[in-house]
Amino acid sequence: MITANTSQTEHFDNLSSQWWNEHGAFGVLHAMNPARIRFIKDIAVQHLKGLRNLQVLDVGCGGGIVCEPLTRLGAMVTGIDASTLAIEVAKNHAHQQNLDITYICDDLKNLNNAYDLITCLEVVEHVDDLKIFAKDLVQKLNPGGVLVLSTLNRTAFSYVVGILGAEYLTRKVPVGTHNWQKFVEPSELVALMESQGLKTISLKGLSYSLYKREWFLGGRLHMNYLAGFYKNI
Repeated sequence: MITANTSQTEHFDNLSSQWWNEHGAFGVLHAMNPARIRFIKDIAVQHLKGLRNLQVLDVGCGGGIVCEPLTRLGAMVTGIDASTLAIEVAKNHAHQQNLDITYICDDLKNLNNAYDLITCLEVVEHVDDLKIFAKDLVQKLNPGGVLVLSTLNRTAFSYVVGILGAEYLTRKVPVGTHNWQKFVEPSELVALMESQGLKTISLKGLSYSLYKREWFLGGRLHMNYLAGFYKNI
């Protein structure tokens, strides 16, 4: 079964030329990136002795905006995405930056390798069958490995801010990017991943400071949040 949502893949195909435009369709992801990378780095240090030479898989990698900073931090990174155009952008940009990153356009279930760290950021709210997708993620994770997910909580606040505000009022995010009904509550995500045998090791809000005009780790989980899970040996 293909877990990627076909209409969502087409949506991101149409936006593929904007992956590295920090003021374009993916500007919010670029703005989030320092906080997201900090979360990944901290969890890798605590549970995997750091990122250097770690085998990392970024699922739903898009144009590579997470793969590149992780590579610069010393990880051996593979990015996978269902969008052919996004993978082309990612390969071209990595070549321009002289970065050695493996990019694959395929469905996650078709990968043969397993990884020490898997990141999957702002992806779970776009897949068709989250239970199957979660199973595939766990199968690709080495024993003793860590899975990092980020997504949006399904709350009234996230609907007003994430859908009405971001997509329709400010147009910070292209219309049609999100389906609020697919947002995942933290308790649902924890229950799902623990049902797959993982242990929850971190759960943090990803919040925006109007004063500093930047994203930071901490605060409530009522909008964006990150979660870390450990696979017992």
